[in-house]
Amino acid sequence: MCYSAEASFGSGALLLATGVGCVSMARRRAPWIWPFAVIPIFFSVQQISEGFVWMGIHGENQALVEIASRVYLFFAIGFWPACFSFAAWKVETNPKLRRFLGYWLVLSMGWFVIYGLAIRGEEGVPIACESGHSVHYECSDSNFLLKTVEGKWLSRLFYLLTATVPSLVMTHRRLMLIPALTASVTAFAAALYFDHAFTSVWCMWSALLSVMVARSIWLAPAKAGQCETLEISSEGGLPILAR
Repeated sequence: MCYSAEASFGSGALLLATGVGCVSMARRRAPWIWPFAVIPIFFSVQQISEGFVWMGIHGENQALVEIASRVYLFFAIGFWPACFSFAAWKVETNPKLRRFLGYWLVLSMGWFVIYGLAIRGEEGVPIACESGHSVHYECSDSNFLLKTVEGKWLSRLFYLLTATVPSLVMTHRRLMLIPALTASVTAFAAALYFDHAFTSVWCMWSALLSVMVARSIWLAPAKAGQCETLEISSEGGLPILAR
């Protein structure tokens, strides 16, 4: 997260509390949606790890910066596309869609390979440093794969599609529409206004997904196979929503 270790640790604590609440709510209301319910907890770990990045930068402790940055980038580069793909695959009940999502999950795991290549970095170049009151991660913000401006936007677009498409094609896609839209809008805004620290800023803004996930769990049906339908009330012939 931007600005300071305190901000990162504070947001991490709030995300952890949100995650615990989401898991508890999922257990009571819709146990099948647990793969999405745990997402805020992972966001919490990521933000806390950036708190340690800040501590390392301000304390001139390069070893701490290296370790904490690798944890942070594990989530930022490798984990999230696979996480959302796995969640969509796990909750899917339609056999054909589940097969497609299984293939997509395998595809999304390619980002772990990219993460492994990215953190190797260049000799003598710090993995993270402070830039404009934010954290600049050299391997992701400087785009080690495609050096051109167009290449940078293309790689970010591919990352976004890898992470969001599963939630948009699964049977219960309406539940995850707002979180996917939030991720897309924040990605575009972070790239446009905070290109120098895109990874840090977008991940911080994407943590807003936790609130959207809580809403999705609240609206989720008790069973994955249930669909919302309109029935006609016997009193006055008014339509009512039933599950």
